[in-house]
Amino acid sequence: MSSALEKGLYSLIAGKSPQTAAQTRVYPRVPQEPIYPLCRYQRVSVTRQQSLDSNVGVAQAVLQVDCMATSYSDAKALADEIRSTLHGYSGAWGTLTAHNTVLEMEIDTDEQEGDRVTHWVTQRYRVYTNMD
Repeated sequence: MSSALEKGLYSLIAGKSPQTAAQTRVYPRVPQEPIYPLCRYQRVSVTRQQSLDSNVGVAQAVLQVDCMATSYSDAKALADEIRSTLHGYSGAWGTLTAHNTVLEMEIDTDEQEGDRVTHWVTQRYRVYTNMD
């Protein structure tokens, strides 16, 4: 079961209107027989803020989104759509509230398996949220 952080990320990407090129193909893990383009997401880390005597209810999360496609241009186009949704985002994040979302880095890569080449753009976002 995904945490509130991952559920919020999923709802922002999959629920975007108009739909991204990935449509509802947004997964925590790539399916065994994927249909491209798609997005894969994961939580990289969470740092919770602490005062001297208690949790202050603010967290910094690093989330990774991989925009994957069979062509480089499709992977880049999907990454552009995701960036326009997430970079600078503040507001409802599922059951949480994002105070600020910042794109920290973006890397282009590809992988070849037989005749099939998969291209992807990896994006890492830092999200400041009210997570306990």
